[in-house]
Amino acid sequence: MQEKKSTLAALSSAAMMLSGLAQPALANPPDQKTQIAYRFTNYSEGEMDAKDVAEGSLERYQIQVHQLSVKTPVSEDTEISLSVVNETMSGASPWYVVPNAEGEAVQVMSGATIDEARNELGMDFRSYNTSSETTLSLSVSAENDYESLAFGYSGQWRTLQQRGTLSWGISGSRDFINATDANIYAGRPVEEIKNRLRGYLGYSIVMTRNRLFGMNIGVTSLDGYLSDAYKLAWVDNEIVRDNRPDVQNQVGGSLMLRQFFPEAQAALHTDIKLYQNDWEVTSESLDLAWYQNLGSKWQLVPSLRYYHQSAATFYEPFYENRRADGFYSSDYRLSEFSAVSARFKVIRQWNTVSVNLQYENYSASGDHPALLSYSAISLGVGTSF
Repeated sequence: MQEKKSTLAALSSAAMMLSGLAQPALANPPDQKTQIAYRFTNYSEGEMDAKDVAEGSLERYQIQVHQLSVKTPVSEDTEISLSVVNETMSGASPWYVVPNAEGEAVQVMSGATIDEARNELGMDFRSYNTSSETTLSLSVSAENDYESLAFGYSGQWRTLQQRGTLSWGISGSRDFINATDANIYAGRPVEEIKNRLRGYLGYSIVMTRNRLFGMNIGVTSLDGYLSDAYKLAWVDNEIVRDNRPDVQNQVGGSLMLRQFFPEAQAALHTDIKLYQNDWEVTSESLDLAWYQNLGSKWQLVPSLRYYHQSAATFYEPFYENRRADGFYSSDYRLSEFSAVSARFKVIRQWNTVSVNLQYENYSASGDHPALLSYSAISLGVGTSF
């Protein structure tokens, strides 16, 4: 399900938050150590407000995620990483929006009967030399209604006596969509395909002993079945299937600044991201994180993220009139909204063992009745030898 994948992608991004002070942009050579890491995340979406729901359950998704990764050297200049992800989820999903007696948008939810699982296997092979490195990535993901095959090839080229790094990469995926209960609900898609191709270019430079700056730009092209297999739309007193254009082109850029403060033994991480696609969705985000060392064993990381996006050109919560192009979607993820996410992470190091605990609270605001709020807590442990 596309909503589920979007949510879990956000979770995975949170789990990969940098754990060190002023992480270098320049890649390090393989350390000839084997590293093993495990993380458990419990994700809980906030219950819907009863006044915003016309029909269905008030409950939303509860998701548990197990992530295990192993990295080990293959030779002096190469290493391989393997990762396994298992996710289980249950709850209800926003289905479509209808106007109430006052003409206000209210949400129709599914029943709280969704109970699914997803498994993913990934592999990275990294080759390093003194001036450059490359990484080949492959992954496969499977659930009962969605399968995905993905690849990536990326590299870095070091310049300016190792002070600068030029980064590049391409990646792609093919997804296979077979909606559940297609024999019960007319029009649910079966044997649909979605393709994604992405490329990016970036550059980072160590400006001073305590300051690092970087920039990145990327383009993505999507084609195939880009609608949501399970969502509907209210159109002039008729319920129709979610229907979006079958092509989307995206462009995004980011700026990054890392500033270390020796007197405080702390670092400020600042990230600004801009995004636009040809469905006329634009977005901006600002991330601020403070990495505070407490001696050599403890680290505290409070962080805050602000996000805003505009609505897709064909989005409406419900449609009083039919569109000439036939595109309809009342998905809250295509509406205009703002969101704030606050996180707090604690890291403790014991020689070769590291343990970290993170809590995140996310809340979105806008006009759509199903805009999301959630909390997530995760515990990770890792070791190297």
